[in-house]
Amino acid sequence: MRLIKKIHGKIRSVSRKRGKSFLKNTSMEMLKYVISDNNYSWWIKLYFAIIFALVLFVAVNLAVGIYNKWESTPVIIGISSKMTPIDQIPFPTITVCNMNQAKKSKVEHLTPGSVRYAMLQKTCYKESNYSQYMDNQHRNETFPNFILDVSEKCSDLIVSCVFHQQRIPCTDIFRETFVDEGLCCIFNVLHPYYLYKFKSPYIRDFTSSDRFADIAVDWDPISGYPQRLPSSYYPRPGVGVGTSMGLQIVLDGHVDDYFCSSTNGQGFKILLYNPIDQPRMKESGLPVMIGHQTSFRIIARNVEAIPSIRNIQRTKRQCIFSDEQELLFYRYYTRRNCEAECDSMFFLRLCNCIPYYLPLIYPNASVCDVFHFECLNRAESQIFDLQSSQCKELCLTSCHDLIFFPDAFSTPFTQKDVKAQTNYLTNFSSEYIRKNLAVVNFFHTDNYFRSSVRTSYTGPTEYMASTGGIMSLMIGFSVIFLAEIIYIILFVSTLLLILIF
Repeated sequence: MRLIKKIHGKIRSVSRKRGKSFLKNTSMEMLKYVISDNNYSWWIKLYFAIIFALVLFVAVNLAVGIYNKWESTPVIIGISSKMTPIDQIPFPTITVCNMNQAKKSKVEHLTPGSVRYAMLQKTCYKESNYSQYMDNQHRNETFPNFILDVSEKCSDLIVSCVFHQQRIPCTDIFRETFVDEGLCCIFNVLHPYYLYKFKSPYIRDFTSSDRFADIAVDWDPISGYPQRLPSSYYPRPGVGVGTSMGLQIVLDGHVDDYFCSSTNGQGFKILLYNPIDQPRMKESGLPVMIGHQTSFRIIARNVEAIPSIRNIQRTKRQCIFSDEQELLFYRYYTRRNCEAECDSMFFLRLCNCIPYYLPLIYPNASVCDVFHFECLNRAESQIFDLQSSQCKELCLTSCHDLIFFPDAFSTPFTQKDVKAQTNYLTNFSSEYIRKNLAVVNFFHTDNYFRSSVRTSYTGPTEYMASTGGIMSLMIGFSVIFLAEIIYIILFVSTLLLILIF
């Protein structure tokens, strides 16, 4: 027993001696006044103890505040230090729609009660009772084919095209496509082979003449164009600024053949977006008036993201890289493509069919027809349900995106000669031009623009630097002090083990 007490006393003495030595020589200066030095009176030690506690409290709160800010705002958006030339991005994809939903010459003879008349009512957004067609499922004509038959073709709608000062047949650069406003014409979109995962029966492909047979290439906001490009390709890039280096089209509304409009007037709708996106003409289409020349100044905005933010949870960074989430129909992820697939699932769930203008997410899914109209009307009035809302909540914006902001201005045609880059207008009288035609210009105003960059607000290195600076400034804390603490803990633990065994 005496030996054990003697060893215990020895250990206590060594521990006290080493502890005082540590506190006297530690990098945290204030501990010397508080604990280690007995030459100071009690009120001096109390004073420094209170100061030490207050400073430690402030330092810890500041360090926790930095951490909370890191957690709540992991990503910030800044401006890129490099300028992006417009020839490295595609010219905007442009969708053009006639507000006239059906040609009068094609539908004025339809009789009420017929299937085609019911389709016409749906095409013209008119209220009707479709319950009598619920069992009419064995017909040769489908609703998309009806729209294709009664709508104005691109060859009649877009009658003149000049791109980069070159007169081009409009049927070579525009193709017909279905959107939520019916049959429209689309320019400079990604080829369906690159855009979709499988072929849809209602995707209408390009038909180009030998002279203007541009080669389809792939493009996406992350990789951009392929490194090796043919001499003539699409999606076509921008090449310069001003109306002469952009696209000019002449539209013919054929006002005398109007039957019903998607709005309360006559004219056209136009939408600009990037080549991999799903257009939303109803919500986002910009009007173009007949008898006017309308110009769209293109303002490009490219959003990029540094690879390091992949380590941050997508719910915190609030964006998705295109290779992080697979879509059912589209090869490339964008928020609009994702939401379009959510809409497809909504209609498929409620009506067991998908409207003709939405992505056919399953190859064997049915396209909505006349016997689905009653259900479609109910679904469209409901807009969305809980499942659809939850689906769209997961459709975060793309970490890499290309956005075009059109700055539009319009002027009416003069009473005399109407000027354009093409001599096409000379074939018509001034009265016909003012009543039926519209000239539309699309052009860039700058050869370069700055991109926005998503970067992490702070990383582990920056967090350590900020926290270490605060702790060092307030209490003299450092990594050396941690090493000293570890040393003392190990030393005391070793002595305790010796005492036990």
